[in-house]
Amino acid sequence: MIENKHIIELNHVSKIFDDDTIAVNDFNLYVRKGEFVTFLGPSGCGKSTTLRMIAGFDFPTKGEILLNGKDISSMPPNKRPINMVFQRYALFPHLDVFENVAFGLRLKKIPIQKMDKNGQPILKINNKKVSDIKDDIKSTKKNRHLTEEEKLEKLASLNKLLEAAKTTPEPTYDYRKLTPKEISTRVSRGLKIVDLDSLEDRDVTTLSGGQQQRVAIARAIVNEPEILLLDEPLGALDLKMRKDMQIELKEMHEKLGITFIYVTHDQEEALTMSDTIVVMKDGVIQQIGTPKSIYDEPKNAFVADFIGESNIYNATMIGKMCVRFLDHNFSCLDDFPINEKVDVVVRPEDVIFVKDPSKGMIKGTIITKIFKGVNYQYTVMVGKNELLVKDTHDFPINEEIGIDIEKDSIQIMKKDFTTNIYTDAWIDKNNAVQIDDNPFVCDIAQILPGSKLEDGNLISKDGKHRYNFNDADVVAEIALDKIDIVDDLSSSECQAIGEIVDSVYKGDHYQYIIRTENDEDFVCITPYNYNLNDKVGVHVKPEDIKLRLKKEISEYEI
Repeated sequence: MIENKHIIELNHVSKIFDDDTIAVNDFNLYVRKGEFVTFLGPSGCGKSTTLRMIAGFDFPTKGEILLNGKDISSMPPNKRPINMVFQRYALFPHLDVFENVAFGLRLKKIPIQKMDKNGQPILKINNKKVSDIKDDIKSTKKNRHLTEEEKLEKLASLNKLLEAAKTTPEPTYDYRKLTPKEISTRVSRGLKIVDLDSLEDRDVTTLSGGQQQRVAIARAIVNEPEILLLDEPLGALDLKMRKDMQIELKEMHEKLGITFIYVTHDQEEALTMSDTIVVMKDGVIQQIGTPKSIYDEPKNAFVADFIGESNIYNATMIGKMCVRFLDHNFSCLDDFPINEKVDVVVRPEDVIFVKDPSKGMIKGTIITKIFKGVNYQYTVMVGKNELLVKDTHDFPINEEIGIDIEKDSIQIMKKDFTTNIYTDAWIDKNNAVQIDDNPFVCDIAQILPGSKLEDGNLISKDGKHRYNFNDADVVAEIALDKIDIVDDLSSSECQAIGEIVDSVYKGDHYQYIIRTENDEDFVCITPYNYNLNDKVGVHVKPEDIKLRLKKEISEYEI
């Protein structure tokens, strides 16, 4: 049951590593007691780093982490009432199921408050606490990532805590270990919760992946944590087992009633299990909401593309609640200024087929069809644009079809001009990324860190796996400052040609929108002045194009 009480809060938390890599940037979130929260995003977005800071394995460079209102930012992990389940389980192969679950309990110590002969608590100055605060003061003084104002503010707070710790006696404790009976009771209860009570004597190496995962969960919950952290715990399981474990994890959460914070890059897992989803990109929160609200009302094109399948188009507002895309003017429910460039999202299930092409708002030709069991998934060419459609009726390939899109099915979002995102990009046979039917040389090895290209195929770091990405659909991203404008349209540097349709002076640079004949936009910034309607070329260096596969990488293994 979810309570309104905030069990954990992250206030302006940032994590900057020694090489100045910003893993998490100004992260703000509260989690309610008993809630199932999922951090969702692509690899490298900062979700696991955030989880490690909550666990205490990493400490924030800036900001604070509060547990039940108490700052635990610098508290070591063994002092936090938090347990973590890892993707690879971290089970001990030489111990059976019972002993794996009991391992932490055998090390656990229970505090017993010390009393004097009159039954009054014995109070002393907590020298360990004083020492820890002094260490925090030293590290704060050396923290080059804090501004002078932030440093002074934090030091003032720490000095106040130090003074209180030096002058305020605290209760003292003795510690005892759990008895064998207490350990046995807790282990039995934990194994029963995960439905493994009949396997306590089994060797863990003889268990299936799903059973091993449940052992890891049981080992965490027997410590009776207030919060359970799960870092991509289903990543090593096959598809069927992952789906089964999603249901089991949700049931466990309801049974235990404790707070779950879950990390995944799998949007289906997030939608299936979560009360709240936190979508992340490049260390920054993009959107927080319920699964339904994020799916129905994504805040930007990145969220729309990452949560479920979407048709995303560059569009222009041409009138009051009227938007133009796919060479048609559509009525919509959102109102933006006239002539503003926007992103339009249409979910495949919201597209309506009309048998008579002349009676549809627009028309297109079906080029692919896949039977998905409950429906057919179609790819329809509308002019030079692809439209993904899900429909229960069976239509033949190459048939011309009418298409309707109702106004309440059109989601319009302010265009994100911090980066160019191309959701309909694909890899060609030369391992270049095709954007607007133009090949851009790229670093395809970024798809699999540590890999290398060999004979047109990508070889994994360990040399055990080979992948061919010919015709693979990808999302390509290019930062605004990574696009160079080419004046000589005949130059080999010119990868695409377009016309400058928008110009904004930003004080020390210009921001331009370069639109190609196919209505694809390249947004860039430059200190140089161009005129509206100038025809220019576009060039991007291979290392400046970021790629993300739309499908699982396993689908391209050869």
